[in-house]
This record gives sequence, C-alpha cells and structure tokens, in this order.
Amino acid sequence: MRIAILADVHSNLPALEAVVRNFEARDVDGVWSLGDCIGYGAEPFACMQMLTDLDSIIITGNHEEAALDLAKANGFNPAAEEAITWTRNNLSDEALSFIAELPMGASPALGVYLFHGLPGKPESYLRTIEIAEKVFMDLNDDDPRVKLAFFGHTHRRSVFTQLPGTPVTTIDPEAEVILAQGRKYLINPGSVGQPRNGDPRAHYLIYDTKNSSIEFHLVEYDVKKAQSRILEAGLPPALAARLSQGI
Repeated sequence: MRIAILADVHSNLPALEAVVRNFEARDVDGVWSLGDCIGYGAEPFACMQMLTDLDSIIITGNHEEAALDLAKANGFNPAAEEAITWTRNNLSDEALSFIAELPMGASPALGVYLFHGLPGKPESYLRTIEIAEKVFMDLNDDDPRVKLAFFGHTHRRSVFTQLPGTPVTTIDPEAEVILAQGRKYLINPGSVGQPRNGDPRAHYLIYDTKNSSIEFHLVEYDVKKAQSRILEAGLPPALAARLSQGI
C-alpha cells in the first residue's frame, strides 16, 4: 500500500488541494492526517471536509484542542490566539462535535502509531534527539510492536531513528528514506499549510508499505490565493505574510 501522510494543514485550502492533486496522481491507497487541520488559515471547515471526503484517518492536534477549549490557547502567540478564536466562531456545532470525537493518537496498521506533538501531549514538541529517545522508550513501553511512528506540530520535516540498544540518530529528510529492518523510526512529513523551514511549498510524504520506504514531496500551490483569503477573513496580516516566506 501507498499512504499519503500529512500534517498541519492549518485551514490552508489552496495548499491542501494542491497536495491532494499531487498524491492522487501517485496512486495512493489511503490518507493519514496528523492533526492541526485547523487554525491560522481562513478555511477550516473546507479542509476538514476534504480530508473527511477522502476517508482519511484523522487525529487531533493542539489547535483542535484549543478550538474546543479556548483556555488551551493561552500559550499561543497573539496572532494564533486570534485565529483560533475566529476559527471556533466560524465552525458549526456539528463541526465542533466532529473535532471533539477525534482521537489523540491512532494505530492504523500493526507496528505503526500516529500522534501530533508527543504521544498524549499534542501541544508538546519533538525536536531533539533527547526527546526522541524518551518517545522511543515510551512507545516501546506502551506497545513493543511499534516500529514506525509519524508526528507533526513542528512544521519541519525530520527523521529520527534508533537501533534498539544504540543511540538515536537523525537522517536527512531531503531524500527518500528506506526503512531498515530492525530499526525504529519517528518521522515528521512537514507542514502542508504553514511550513517553517524556509520553503513555502506544501510538504507531505508517501509511506510505501511494500517497499518499506518514505518519499518526501514538496508541492507548489497558489500562495497568493491563500494569503488573500486570510486577509479577506479579517485574520492577522502576519499569518498571510509568513506563507510566502515559509516561516
């Protein structure tokens, strides 16, 4: 099977549409979404609907949690807090009920686990080897069969790997990654709707279960359209400006 895996769409419909066109041309068999479909951008419901129409496996992120309980946005920067308040006010009760039912993690296949920030903590970040070491240990304690986990939240592509009993290392996510037998992996596809690695293109990956490989993809999309929709919605201009810079 070939699975499209994406994270941090953040209500950026033009970016999501471009990614969907891209992976549909690559004959994928399923879609896994790693949280933060909403927040920041101007089209939260349309993005949620598109992922639902694709029969995606969807988990919650910290922006979904904040939309349900605005007190959880207290740690957000002012633009993010304004955007999540706007998002809550522009989602129907039905949409909020759908969000409330989203799981914090998922195991869509044997030996695979999905989470947003850290397992059980969508607001926390997995950025360093030290944190990756703890995540590997925690996942092993919960289910030793888990060899491969996908996460989001940082808006940056990354690959952490560990051969049990050895230190955690990182792999360059620019290239295709072949998953070695016996190793464990934590992999971030980067962000569809708001990359923060200096590249404004939409980021996602394809997990090929037959070939045991990860293909990272970058997709051009109409950034100006996304920016215009943010401004037309009355959201903070900084949220539009950052899209063209990939920050």
